[in-house]
Amino acid sequence: MNIGEAILYKYPDADPTKDFIIQNNGDGTPSYIARWNIRAPIPTEADLQAWWDELKQNPPFEPPDQIQLLSQKLSEEKLVRKQLEELNQTLGRQLSELKLAIMSWEERDESK
Repeated sequence: MNIGEAILYKYPDADPTKDFIIQNNGDGTPSYIARWNIRAPIPTEADLQAWWDELKQNPPFEPPDQIQLLSQKLSEEKLVRKQLEELNQTLGRQLSELKLAIMSWEERDESK
């Protein structure tokens, strides 16, 4: 169990450098809460374990990294650009057809 992560799961706005300090003496004993400045009772081992278990069942949302976001945006832009090019070709063909129709009408009018 990571005590700091468990506390941050329960108190997501807490600052781990000001609101609480986790300490490990390096002598083989487990880490412990060395300082507690949150306006709530110091959590018991059972509290911490329950928060840790809940955190593992409901991991926090991690936003996608910037490269993935940019790649997705680029793919979307390419798709939109392709659609616009196809629309432009369609409109160009329709415009040409209209011009031909107008020219044929003008020719018919002149022949009268």
